Amino acid sequence: MNIYVVAGKGSGKTTLSAFDSALKKAGVYNYNLITLSSIIPVGSKVIRKAHYVNTPEEYGHKLYVIKAELRSQEVGKFIAAGLGWYQFDDGRGIFVEHEIIGETKVAVESEINLRILNSLKDLCSFRHYRFEPKLVNTALSITQIKNSPTCVLVLAVYQSESWEK
Repeated sequence: MNIYVVAGKGSGKTTLSAFDSALKKAGVYNYNLITLSSIIPVGSKVIRKAHYVNTPEEYGHKLYVIKAELRSQEVGKFIAAGLGWYQFDDGRGIFVEHEIIGETKVAVESEINLRILNSLKDLCSFRHYRFEPKLVNTALSITQIKNSPTCVLVLAVYQSESWEK
């Protein structure tokens, strides 16, 4: 299975419309998102993409994702969402997701990376997996809130599915 990691940033008149704008930039705004927990199945390949490509036929489909997302309207603050993942040679692995708000981009980026690393260490420990920091992958979305509600998100997109059986 291919799992696609995409990110988006958006703003709008409300935090909800900012979320929709970020979904649009990530390429997933016409889906019904179904959030998964953290497990990467055996045989999976995680692929970073700038934008998830969908087709009009998939409008309204279920889309299975792991989601890190933060919405805020605190002007001047920096917000970040991030996913981290850890995989073995057979493709199995784990995702973690974090969100943070702070005063500076450097502080927010540093803290979210630390949280991702610490969570991955814990999840590996809980499963009795060996942990090697060089195997950690991350994807972040960071921005400063200007004059309108803003959203950042990072998604791991598993697959879409029709409602029809």
